[in-house]
Amino acid sequence: MQNQKWHYFQFRKKYDYPVYLRFKQEDLNPKFSHLLNELGINELTDQESKKIPLQRPHTRMLTVQFAGARLNQQLNGSDLLDKYGHEVLSIQAGTPVYTYRKVGMMALPTNKTLWDLALHSEISDTDQMIGLRIILVRFISQALAEQGVLCYWGTVKDEAVVIMKQAQSFGEAVMIDWNKKVIFSNGGEIKLTSHLKMLRKDKESQTSGLMNREEVISFLSVSTCLLSFSGITNSMKRSIIEMSARVTSHYSVSEGSVNL
Repeated sequence: MQNQKWHYFQFRKKYDYPVYLRFKQEDLNPKFSHLLNELGINELTDQESKKIPLQRPHTRMLTVQFAGARLNQQLNGSDLLDKYGHEVLSIQAGTPVYTYRKVGMMALPTNKTLWDLALHSEISDTDQMIGLRIILVRFISQALAEQGVLCYWGTVKDEAVVIMKQAQSFGEAVMIDWNKKVIFSNGGEIKLTSHLKMLRKDKESQTSGLMNREEVISFLSVSTCLLSFSGITNSMKRSIIEMSARVTSHYSVSEGSVNL
């Protein structure tokens, strides 16, 4: 076991976010590579891996492994008991535990550096890969919450942030770092200018109308990807309030809207 080979990854290495993942070599399914790349999760060299600052206050390291038979059975669950959709956040032995049915279970110990994700041993189909994308977005959102990074289901089109419901986005997410003035999406990154255009596609709307600042603050506060018993952090609240003064936000009927 001492000779176990681990592969280490970092979220947006260029920006030095202290958010990491690690996989055992035999657990690093080739299907994961494209997903990790889209999420901006960069593989580290052996030398870089040895320099991971585990004592840094906001460092989070997610160990990803395949579940055993007993946990697989728990992940499969029962469709009849699936009252709240695929995702459940619960407390087990005093630790918040996030479960995505038939995909994975992630322990999120409060104020701890090391977190764990157990994946279904037979993860393969499209729905499961979407589920894994959602799990990793939840992880990144939680890991960066204290640093004020905002995460929303959606995409970026023509330098406008399009915010959707999770089902509409198929797990695609946009991350906004107001402090570093950068937006991340599957398409890469764009710099935040003095003004940000945002389109809201999370509900049916017959017309494309402008949202006032109070509506923007409320919407951005309740729509984040962060899944937590305590809600958004004070750092996130500050980012939302500062950002709301420089956002033009519209309800959008479709992606073909003139606002895009």
